[in-house]
Amino acid sequence: MISTSNLSVLDLLRRRIVDLSRELAERDSVLHERSRHLRVAQSLAHLGSWDWEIESGEIRCSNEVHRIFGREPGSYHTTFEVLVSALLPEDHDRVVAAINDALGGKAPLDLEYKIVRPSGDVRMIHCCGEVLRDDKGTPCRMSGSVQDITERKRMEEAVRESEDRYRTLVELSPSGVFVFCEGRTVYVNHRGAILMGANDPHEILERPMFEFIHPDFHQEVRENVERLLVGRASVHSAERIYLKKDGTPVPVQVEAARITWNGTPAVIALVSDITDRQQTEEALRASEERFAKAFRTSPHPIVISEMETGRLVDVNDAALTLLGYRREEIETPTTLLEMGIWHSAEERAQFVDGLNRTGSVRNMEVKLRRKNGEIRQSLLSSELIELNGKQCSVTVGDDITDRKRAEDELRRSHTFLRQVIDSDPNFIFAKDREGRFTMVNKAVADCYGSTVENLISQSDADFNPNVEEVEFIRQKDLQVLDSLQDCFVAEEKITDWSGKTRWLQTIRRPIVDEDGQAHMVLGTATDITERKQMEEMLLQRERDLSAALQERERISQDLHDGILQSLYAAGLGLETCKLLIAQQPEHITDDLVRTLDQSIGQLNDVMGEVRNFIMGLESHLMQGGDISTALRTMVQTMCGVSSATCRVRIDDEAGEYISTESALHLINIVREGLSNSIRHSHATRITVSLGRLVGSIRLTIIDNGIGFNPKSVHGVGHGLENMAARAVKVGGLFAVRSEPGKGTRILLDLQKDTRGSI
Repeated sequence: MISTSNLSVLDLLRRRIVDLSRELAERDSVLHERSRHLRVAQSLAHLGSWDWEIESGEIRCSNEVHRIFGREPGSYHTTFEVLVSALLPEDHDRVVAAINDALGGKAPLDLEYKIVRPSGDVRMIHCCGEVLRDDKGTPCRMSGSVQDITERKRMEEAVRESEDRYRTLVELSPSGVFVFCEGRTVYVNHRGAILMGANDPHEILERPMFEFIHPDFHQEVRENVERLLVGRASVHSAERIYLKKDGTPVPVQVEAARITWNGTPAVIALVSDITDRQQTEEALRASEERFAKAFRTSPHPIVISEMETGRLVDVNDAALTLLGYRREEIETPTTLLEMGIWHSAEERAQFVDGLNRTGSVRNMEVKLRRKNGEIRQSLLSSELIELNGKQCSVTVGDDITDRKRAEDELRRSHTFLRQVIDSDPNFIFAKDREGRFTMVNKAVADCYGSTVENLISQSDADFNPNVEEVEFIRQKDLQVLDSLQDCFVAEEKITDWSGKTRWLQTIRRPIVDEDGQAHMVLGTATDITERKQMEEMLLQRERDLSAALQERERISQDLHDGILQSLYAAGLGLETCKLLIAQQPEHITDDLVRTLDQSIGQLNDVMGEVRNFIMGLESHLMQGGDISTALRTMVQTMCGVSSATCRVRIDDEAGEYISTESALHLINIVREGLSNSIRHSHATRITVSLGRLVGSIRLTIIDNGIGFNPKSVHGVGHGLENMAARAVKVGGLFAVRSEPGKGTRILLDLQKDTRGSI
């Protein structure tokens, strides 16, 4: 049984439990509310809290810390390494060192550094921390806060930049900047110090304001300053307040306003020296007086008119004379348009449009109509000015009617003279004492590859690279100028624009002025280049013919006494071999005899060629035949005793373009090429072709032999050199293309001339 006393205790306990539960719920509610307030406060202040268990490395962070580091709360496991990995590389070592100093008790953790969010955004944070230690003094926990101060840093930087700009602007101001507080100077820039005759602004500081002001203006300045300080005026502007500079009054322009300096009302003043402006105004007044006198007395017509209305403001006497009016006739306000002075509406529109677009017109040629209807040609120049608050134009004219007539007549005369001298095939020129052309005709310009206009004021040295020729010409010109005598040069050389040498026969004559002094040289020259070339060609052909006859005589003797006799001996040896072969078995004898007969036949052909050469005759291969037949015959003969397969591809029409002299060189080139292929290349296929291309004839010799390196055969034998030399003689392009193991290709291209022959 439960006694009454026990029930009382139970009731008491129940009530106590209920009270405790209610109190606990209230505390939980308060704690929850305070936690919410803390989260809101951290979010608004961008301030987060953290707690680091050093032994486990785990860090518990508030939600704001996660947001500062750019991560969603609860999206990852926060450790010391994760937070350190967000540091910028340049801040890493500094932050780790600060943490180690805090753990070692050297200094509290309080520093600023930068982190990089996963998005790449860089933020500046301020971190503070406190180390908790156990009974032995060993760090066991570190707690602290992290605040995102990026925006604050940006604002501080912006404020600092603004202050720097303001300070720079004030220091570089062309006006003096003064700040007066309680009647004394508390700030002055460098320009203000110079204005007061000081080298350093510190020399001006703390000096009374009225030391800088002329006594005549003390009362006026004092009243204006009082109005500014009490707020009855916001800005004050005054001119011709005089400051004292070394006792000398200086006229200035002052702009003043009220400011606060360290909590005290003060006046800031911008002071500009207007000495130059006053001098300019005085000079302007003097200039206006001079302009008025020049305007009236100028021999050039001058008209001033309003741009908006076109109304005449003023005209000088020269303008009245040009237009044919008396002054009393234009006293009534009128316009040039009403006066009808414009002969062409198009010219008037162009003139007005030029003024409106650029503000000025320079030397525009127009036709103006006088009062009596006469048309006069004039040059007009105009400029926009400000006159009595209105935009006006000042137009200056020049009557060029008579001058234009004279110029037209001179131009017609000059054109006729130019046509006469340009049609002359001989060189006609004039030069000044410095050797510069003052006049040339087209023949001279064509020689130098230029134009008549480009040659004027230039010299021979500007176009002729041959120094000796230029010096010779210069000496002859000076000889004429100094002697005042004509000079005849039977032959002189000149290099034209293409680098070719021309021969001239020249006559030079001095041109004298009124004082009898020669100031120019006039010359005419006849081009005798073709005559000179023909003379030299005849002399050279005589020399070549004599040398050729002597060389042919020598070669004929050498061939007859040496090579021909050797060939005879070789033929006799081959005939003897036939007698010896007849003693061999019959099945061997037939092949050997046939081969010997072919060799003897070839040897006889060669001896025939040598005899014909000695006698100065053509090769018997060409007698009565053409190059196509000759090439086929020669290839068949040379390849008949060879194991190689020879093919001949000849366009018969190609041979029609080749002269006999060129054909002989081509046959010798083919003979040398075949000989090399048969004897040295071990080729099994040889192809000789002669065909037409556009503008040329191509000869090709191709074999599939062992090939060679063309660069390695220079100086070894004369075969390739002889082939190349013969190609040059016929004006052909010769090429040898070969590689070891890839055969050989010999090419010769013969260019056709304008008549289609080679």
